[in-house]
Amino acid sequence: MAEYYISSNKYSLQERQTKRGRVYDVVFRIITLDGDEKQKKLSGFTTKALAKQAYVDFVTSKCELVKNNPIKKKAVEKKIPTVDELIPEYIASLFNQNKASSIYSKRATYAKFVSPFLGSIQIDKLSKEILYQWQDTIWKMKNERTGDFYNYKYLCNIRLLFNTFLGWCETRYGFQNYLPKVLKPKKRAQKTTMQIWTREQFEQFIALIDDPMYHALFIMLFFTGRRKGEIYALSPSDIHGDKIVFNKSITRKTLDGSPYAVTSTKAEKKQEIPVCKTVQGELKKFQWGDPFLFGGEKPLGDNTVRRMFHKYTEKAGLPQIRIHDLRHSFVSMLIHMGANFTVIADLISDTVDQVISTYGHMYEEDKQKIVDKIG
Repeated sequence: MAEYYISSNKYSLQERQTKRGRVYDVVFRIITLDGDEKQKKLSGFTTKALAKQAYVDFVTSKCELVKNNPIKKKAVEKKIPTVDELIPEYIASLFNQNKASSIYSKRATYAKFVSPFLGSIQIDKLSKEILYQWQDTIWKMKNERTGDFYNYKYLCNIRLLFNTFLGWCETRYGFQNYLPKVLKPKKRAQKTTMQIWTREQFEQFIALIDDPMYHALFIMLFFTGRRKGEIYALSPSDIHGDKIVFNKSITRKTLDGSPYAVTSTKAEKKQEIPVCKTVQGELKKFQWGDPFLFGGEKPLGDNTVRRMFHKYTEKAGLPQIRIHDLRHSFVSMLIHMGANFTVIADLISDTVDQVISTYGHMYEEDKQKIVDKIG
């Protein structure tokens, strides 16, 4: 049985000089039994006649003469990956760049808003038309819990996350990203008024709470304006008289299935922040837990705190707000008192630009007072 195919009797003789003298090589083309065409060389013959004879012997004993290539290999078509095949690779590339909680959120966002609609599509097929259809779809979606359309800013963040992924695909593999050419929809309606409590409303609420731990917790949330994760993460060593050190936070967004993890703050920095006498007095009365100030061996659970908050809100006859709105309430109180935006930003660990854009519209009566002073 032949070991090779050969489609031509053509060959060439090549002369070269070695230490032993002049030798000849014979060069010709062969085809392997699986269809690969390659060059074959028989080397080192002292005469042209010996080289020619070696060629004849090789072809006679090992080759079958055929017409053309009987098993010409088809070029292997490169498989184009789908969106769902590339997302895990992209997420894996973020582990040295993002906190675990951020990776958790991004993974959840892609799972809910991208994969169900675009996951099975090859990445090079994401045309402007398909991306417009995807955008229209998520803009029509409603929050399963509230039944309302998703917030415009939230949808823009989803789009931004997906655009970042597509940009990575373009940089890494050369697949063009058409999303920047897809225009964002206009806002549905004006931004709704931020929900806050005045200090008087908070005093009405806190007066009803007889549990020392929750009394201290809500005092801390209202009179520091810090994020709840930062308050949950506090330990006794963070309390320094009239100052509190904020350098960590609690997240429930864990990649290993743990109920919580202690991570850095959102701003990724350590701050020692002065606190008012109300907070100082509360901390003197409260019997601290350890290692977590509120909760002891483990931090308080979000659902438990939320239930307590809504229970006493209803009991006080106050409008229902989110726990995060206590942060907004603190900031709006400071604005009302005339605090500098830079000071506010430092106290709550936010940027000045974010403070201005989020809270600058508050307290219309303050604006009116300024206008009235102009005369």
